[in-house]
Amino acid sequence: MKVSVESLKNAVIEKKNQLSYINLDEDNKYQGWTHDFGLVLPDKKKMELNLHDTSDRFLLFVLASSWSRTGQWENATFFVTYLKEQKKHHVEHWLDEKFVEEEKKNSKNAAKYATAHYEGIVSRRKISFRVDFYDSCMVLAKNWNRIEEHLERSELSNDYRIFIEYISNVKGLGARENKMKIKIPLILRELRCQGVYKHIPGEFCCVTDKRVIDAAKKMGMNELKNNTLINIIKSSETIYDNFGDLYDIPLFAYEDLIEKSKEGEF
Repeated sequence: MKVSVESLKNAVIEKKNQLSYINLDEDNKYQGWTHDFGLVLPDKKKMELNLHDTSDRFLLFVLASSWSRTGQWENATFFVTYLKEQKKHHVEHWLDEKFVEEEKKNSKNAAKYATAHYEGIVSRRKISFRVDFYDSCMVLAKNWNRIEEHLERSELSNDYRIFIEYISNVKGLGARENKMKIKIPLILRELRCQGVYKHIPGEFCCVTDKRVIDAAKKMGMNELKNNTLINIIKSSETIYDNFGDLYDIPLFAYEDLIEKSKEGEF
């Protein structure tokens, strides 16, 4: 039996306290992934990003880029948490090639440290920090001023296609030398949720990764595609039309919600 959009939306609201990444407030408004990573740091504070802060905003892009790689989403989450907790999240760090090379050499130990010291998320597989995570941090740092300029231009002109077109053509933000496309809506969604920019349309804010598309197909939403930038935006618009300011979270949570349902359905 196919799950309806309304049933899935209701399930997200009902189970919001059982899945840390759902992040709904008391009015069931989505606060953003970066509002609360679901991880507790060694000082017992929750991991979060304040996207009004430049260094934390840089980490949002690191999160999106790292998440663009193959592998579990937890890798990117723990990686960004490690950089923040260790205070290695300032743009200038990643302009220093010697610093980057040292971080690469220490990647396995860093992943072990993160696994041992950050509580709240139990990964199904071993946490791993890919070497190309670090390369992308350097790419982001080198392009940071231009990235911020394109966001400002988009806001002033009320046209976020300017930013989307720019960031989708920066080489090295995907695996190896590839470009990042699928996670661009993640960046816009998080900036929108925290009110950093006022004119980001919700239609550009829904992520269409494999997990989301697989869930959509099970619901009969077969029109979602992420093979081109045009289709990524079209699919984002379709998701927003269905789920509004819950964005892609209901689809992302689909399998976890099924697992938590006693009957295996909503």
